[in-house]
Amino acid sequence: MSSGFSRPTLPDLITTIRNDLYARLAVDDELISLRRNDPEVYGRVIAGATHVLLCYIENMAKNILPDQADETWLIRHGNMKRCYRKQPTPAVGYIRFDEVADGIVINKDQKVRRQVDQRMYTVTQTTTSANNVLRVPVVCDEVGKKGNCDDGTSMSLITPVTGLSSTCFADSIESGADIEDLESFRKRVIDRWYYTPQSGADQDYVQWAKEVHGVTRAWCYRHWAGTGSVGVMVANSDPVNPILDNTTIQNIKKHIEPLAPVAGSMLIVFSPIPKPINFKIMVTPDNPEIRYQIEAELKEFLLREGKPQSTLFRSRISEVISSSFGEYAHELVYPDKDIFVEKNQVAVFGGIEWI
Repeated sequence: MSSGFSRPTLPDLITTIRNDLYARLAVDDELISLRRNDPEVYGRVIAGATHVLLCYIENMAKNILPDQADETWLIRHGNMKRCYRKQPTPAVGYIRFDEVADGIVINKDQKVRRQVDQRMYTVTQTTTSANNVLRVPVVCDEVGKKGNCDDGTSMSLITPVTGLSSTCFADSIESGADIEDLESFRKRVIDRWYYTPQSGADQDYVQWAKEVHGVTRAWCYRHWAGTGSVGVMVANSDPVNPILDNTTIQNIKKHIEPLAPVAGSMLIVFSPIPKPINFKIMVTPDNPEIRYQIEAELKEFLLREGKPQSTLFRSRISEVISSSFGEYAHELVYPDKDIFVEKNQVAVFGGIEWI
């Protein structure tokens, strides 16, 4: 949406002000023909000053509301509404040694290196092995999602420990996150304008959940596990795997509990059950570029409309395929009927079979 303010260019301002001066001063043609007459100089000086002021007004018109505000102003809008931008966080988790003797100690602040890219981690608590297992808590030295590790990723100790192999493995190192994307933050700020906090209304729980890193979608259910209980279902915007890890789920609960009403009952935070939507399509023309476009459109469609308690209409799916760039004609073989998404589900992209 445009701000509605249109700033004239500097040459237009010079022409307008100069002509106005000529008219008001009743300047004759002989004076006008002079290159450096007084009204010409006045016109250029006044136009320059006016142009600076109009540039400021244009900037204010753009930033006065959050929908078009630049990064600095958007942060100000968010801070005024107590809607703060999510800052980057480090990955946390464990490293694991198996089949080790009991009683081996790794001290706090010991350094660990991820072998694939030399990224560094720090032990956060002195730990002693027991039952032939040593599981040590660590945190990545750098913030951001690059510190997350798949389970089993090879790690190594920087300083050797007697009785231990220098090689170990990542165990649930997760929850690292980059600074919040600007457009995601903008959406949360605008939502805060629309949905003023109401001491624990449904939308309050949705907004609280979205304040936690990794959460981009949330739904609140009253009396989820009995009278007075509140269920908050959360997900990310991955069209294939929207399920959040357990650490993030616990972080959401810890974040909401101090904000929830004092008289509130049980709070349950959980992930939805993915409902894979598979497609079977014949398209004309058929080439990798058009297939890519159709897949991208279908993923966006599922994110947009595959919400809990919604119906994915077959006609809408066909419409999405038709809107894909380069598609001329197609036949949607499957789904062959409308699909209903249950209350505890979200639709996810299951794949396309091309025929």
